[in-house]
Amino acid sequence: MSFRFEQTQTQIQKLALTQEMRQSLDLLQYSSEELHAFLQEKQVENPFLKIKVKSSKNQQAKDWVEWTASAESDSIQSSIMDQLLNESLSPECKKAINWLINDFDDFGFLTSTDEEYSKWLGLNITIIKQARQYILQCEPTGIGACSMSQCLLLQAEKGQMDEVVCNILSSYYTLFIEKKWQELGRISNYSLKQIQQAADAIGTLNPSPIDYLRTPKTEYIISEADVFMENGKLLIRYTKEAFPSVELDEEYVKQIQGDQESLAYINGMKEQVRIIDKQLLQRKETLRLVIQEIVKKQSAFFSKGYDAIVPYTMTELATKLELHESTISRTIKEKYIHTALGTLPLRRFFSQRSTMIKDEDVSVDRVKTQLQQLIQAEDKTKPLSDQTIKSLLEQQGLVLSRRVIAKYREQLGILASTKRKRFE
Repeated sequence: MSFRFEQTQTQIQKLALTQEMRQSLDLLQYSSEELHAFLQEKQVENPFLKIKVKSSKNQQAKDWVEWTASAESDSIQSSIMDQLLNESLSPECKKAINWLINDFDDFGFLTSTDEEYSKWLGLNITIIKQARQYILQCEPTGIGACSMSQCLLLQAEKGQMDEVVCNILSSYYTLFIEKKWQELGRISNYSLKQIQQAADAIGTLNPSPIDYLRTPKTEYIISEADVFMENGKLLIRYTKEAFPSVELDEEYVKQIQGDQESLAYINGMKEQVRIIDKQLLQRKETLRLVIQEIVKKQSAFFSKGYDAIVPYTMTELATKLELHESTISRTIKEKYIHTALGTLPLRRFFSQRSTMIKDEDVSVDRVKTQLQQLIQAEDKTKPLSDQTIKSLLEQQGLVLSRRVIAKYREQLGILASTKRKRFE
C-alpha cells in the first residue's frame, strides 16, 4: 500500500514538473502583449498574485511603441448603405445588397455568379443583378466588381482614360497582366509604346477599393529594448514595461484566516506566485542575454545600416550561450528592439551566409542589397538578365549561381527581366 502511494505521489510530482516546464517555455515565447494578458488571467485565477510593472523613467511611450494599422470591416456595410439612402430599395433588394456586401473578398470584389447568389439567397436573379448595379454605383469606384479587370475598367472609364487603356482592360487583360505584350500588340495592332503608356496609366488605378472603406484600428508593439549610440558607444536600454514581475499580495494574505483546508488553498496559491515569479526572472535573464549577444554580433548595423549585417545563425547563438536552438527560437519569437532605423524584430538580425569575398563571409542581406541596387540602376528599356547580374556581382567578388540570383530576386519581389522591360 505504501509503495502504491509513493508511486502515485511520484507521478503527480512528475506531472507538476512537466506542467511547470511547459508554462516556462510558453512564457519564454510570449510577446509582451501576450505576457501581460497571461498575467492578468492568472491574477483573476489567483487573488494572491500581484503584478508589478515598472514604468521607464524619463522615457516617452513613443520610444517603445511602433504603431501599425489593421483593418476593421464594421464600417464597410454602413458606408455602402449610407450612399444608397436616397434609393427606393425593395426589401428583397436591400436584403441582397446587405448579403453581397458581407461577401466582399479581400479586395472588395464579388467573385461568385449571379446564379449562385440567387440560389443561396432564394431570390430572383433579377434582384441579384439589380443589387450588384446599386453597389457598383457606390464609391470607391470598383467596389463590388466581379474581377480585377472590371474594377480597373470601371475606374478607367470614370476617369475618361484613353481608349487604348479601356480596350486593353476589357479585351486583352490576361495578355497584358502576363506581360505578353508582343502577342497583345500583334492581335490589337497597338504599338509597344502605346501598351507601355497604357500600363503607366493603369498603374495609377486602385486595385483594392475596399481599402478606402476600412477604418484603421490602432495596435502597438512594445519593444523589449532600445539600442542607440551615445558618445560613440552602443548602449542598450531595456524597456521595463516588457519585463513585468509578480509578487505575493501580503495585504490580501493577512485578510484570509481559516481552517486547515483554507491554509492548504493559500499555500497552493502562494506556491503558484513563487513559480511564476521564478519563470519571469528566467525569461528576463534569457532574453537580455540574447539581445546583448545579438547587439554585440551585429554592432556595425546600428551605425552603418542593413548592408553591415553579418552572417549569423540561431545555431551559433545557441552554442555561444550554451542553450538549445529551440530555446533561442522561442526567445526571439515576436520580440523587438527599437533602433534608429525603426522597430525591428530580433529575427531580422539573423542572416545565412551566402558567399565569400576575400575570405570574408558575406550575408544574404548584403547580396540582396547589391542585387537590388543593380536592378534599380539598370536601363529599364534594357533590363539586366539574371546572367548579367551574375557577371556584375562576380566583378565585385561575389560568386553566385544564376539559380541563387533568381531565388533572391524573387524573394525581393522583383520580376524577371522580360517583365521589367519598358517600351518607350
